[in-house]
Amino acid sequence: MRPSAPAIFRIARRAERLGSAASPALAGGSKLPVFLRRHESCLTLGAVRRRRMPSGRVSALWRYPVKSLLGMSVPEASLTAAGLLGDRAYALIDLETGKVASAKRPQLWRRMLELSAVADADGKLAVRFPDGETVALDAPSLDARLSAFLGRAVTLRTQPRDEEALDRAVPEQVLEAGEHSEVESTHLTLAQASPEGGFFDYAPFHMVTLNSLEAVAAAAGDDTIVAQRYRANIVLDMPDAEPFAENGWTGLELTIGPDVALTVIGATPRCAVPMLAHGELPRADGALTKVAELNRIELPEFGAGRYPCLGAFAVLKRGGGAAVHDAVSLDGAR
Repeated sequence: MRPSAPAIFRIARRAERLGSAASPALAGGSKLPVFLRRHESCLTLGAVRRRRMPSGRVSALWRYPVKSLLGMSVPEASLTAAGLLGDRAYALIDLETGKVASAKRPQLWRRMLELSAVADADGKLAVRFPDGETVALDAPSLDARLSAFLGRAVTLRTQPRDEEALDRAVPEQVLEAGEHSEVESTHLTLAQASPEGGFFDYAPFHMVTLNSLEAVAAAAGDDTIVAQRYRANIVLDMPDAEPFAENGWTGLELTIGPDVALTVIGATPRCAVPMLAHGELPRADGALTKVAELNRIELPEFGAGRYPCLGAFAVLKRGGGAAVHDAVSLDGAR
């Protein structure tokens, strides 16, 4: 599913309707850097919101070094314009199609979620297989080992190329036909809202609140519906936030600890991945069906229709270090 235009451009149109008087400093003639000018309307929306939003703390930080492999919880991380340092830094490439291999097309790639990207005490990365074997990312044997495990020839790519893309199965069809069945897929060009490209689905940061996760788990009656299924970088504990509050954060600034600030650019539509088995976590249809029941919203930047959403995308405003338990707050008024 390729966005018809980056979310930031849709936000821009909404901001224009508010009028430049809402934030004269951000009106025409801004001297902001090129990338921030592309996000200027996000800042404008934030400028016209005047009250302080819910606050809380970082509950968890997650790094997924290899796209669609299981990742690792980290106690602290550096946040840069290219995302949480080391996140989605690598991807597997399908040698037949040239596309990024992704569990978003589970009929081909669901077994990627049995593999983990792990780091040793020195930070050297490796892939851990279900039998416990680990193969370093720089090992000459890795491509062959991965290809044998996945049943399809792949190679590890360490630097993203322009217009990297993947196939995204229609999630409703995966639910109906099953993860082993071939269903319709859409073409997704990666990193459309990432200033430095990369292997991100869309933007360099993805966040979700515990309240939203808990609402889905409660509705499904399934305590295996946890943050790892949704592969967010930043899990937020914001006690005063309503479930799915992330829907309304577009244009707001999220501060993390003393250094970091992110600009929220839109809600996150969900694919088939959350329902799939993740390592020891079993398949959980409710991870997708309950999101669809509880929180479908319009996302014009991704096309017509109402999308099941959980969490929000963001880009960097001010970089630095962040850690679990850091204070977080949203700035703006609704």
